[in-house]
Amino acid sequence: MRTYAIRRTAIPLPAISGAPFDPAAEPFCAGAYAPIDAYAWGGDYRPEARAYVAWDDAGLRVLLCAREATVSAKVTAFNGDVWTDSCLEFFLRPFADDARYVNIEVNAAGAALIGIGAGRDDRKRLETCPDGMDFRSSEHDGAWWAVAYTVPFTLIEALYGRRFTPGTPLEGNFYCCDETLHPHFGSWNPIAAPEPDFHRPECFGRLAMEE
Repeated sequence: MRTYAIRRTAIPLPAISGAPFDPAAEPFCAGAYAPIDAYAWGGDYRPEARAYVAWDDAGLRVLLCAREATVSAKVTAFNGDVWTDSCLEFFLRPFADDARYVNIEVNAAGAALIGIGAGRDDRKRLETCPDGMDFRSSEHDGAWWAVAYTVPFTLIEALYGRRFTPGTPLEGNFYCCDETLHPHFGSWNPIAAPEPDFHRPECFGRLAMEE
């Protein structure tokens, strides 16, 4: 099982909307990242992809990026089938004693899908996009593209009905996928399954919040 250290930072998420993205030019991306490089189901198309997560008093700051020559970004509606496009995803289980996890999936157009449940078959999608998440996506110019957003601690508390304390052990996984243009299914923590399936909480890695 992999472990990724979520650092505390005062550096804000970059304002990536409408501009090309390069992680080497962003102060937020100066720290360690979680490489999305495990391909359990083979395939030759394996773009370089990364997850950067930090935290402050308000919540988790999330930036995911991938380097691809071409991307698909057809879905524009909230809770649409974004995983069929070029998509970067973060699944998070914030409490070890609650089997439910949150899936946050965002395509190259910045359209998001958010759900909560204990597995693939019992997911409940959020009816509206939560306040404070501020989804954004970069322009794609044939190299890196990125999505960024905040997961407010208040949202975690509202979804789970309990107080969230920074430092609580977390579990989760990061994904890079596309089902149409360049079919591929990459994850940060490896997944043991016979066919592509990101809804495998038993294959989540550790996310350690650090001061």
